[in-house]
Amino acid sequence: MSLPSITHTYRLAADPETKFLDDGKPMVRLRLAANANRKNDAGQWEKTDELFITTTAFGDQAQAIADANLSKGQEVIVSGRLRTRSWEQEGQKRSAIEMKLDAIGPKISAPRQQQSVGGSAANGAYGQQGGFSGGQQQADPWGQGGRPGFSEEAPF
Repeated sequence: MSLPSITHTYRLAADPETKFLDDGKPMVRLRLAANANRKNDAGQWEKTDELFITTTAFGDQAQAIADANLSKGQEVIVSGRLRTRSWEQEGQKRSAIEMKLDAIGPKISAPRQQQSVGGSAANGAYGQQGGFSGGQQQADPWGQGGRPGFSEEAPF
């Protein structure tokens, strides 16, 4: 039986910690945080549960993570397998759930649109060149006469 595999969105609880092993290979330790939020009766967001997981990467994967310039607070999508690590500290047995990292990447989301007075932000706010135009109405290059460079005739 294999270890349980998960893919989930986390927030980095600390900057990635990069070290070099005795043989010169890089190692990166990541502290990941996940939480469940919900609105209370007053309509305010509150944290209900929190989970912290540590994951470690070695070699080329560690170097790629270090080169990615990830930082505390950034949302990342992580895929890996859960495992339990046990050790003894001051005569007491301890254990922690850790993740064997398979892949990690920054979470990239579309910018949130804000409601403008008199209509939605999406109504004419996205300009012809692909950038936001501050709510000014822009010509729609696809709105008339079909798409440029394409014929309306059937290809057969």
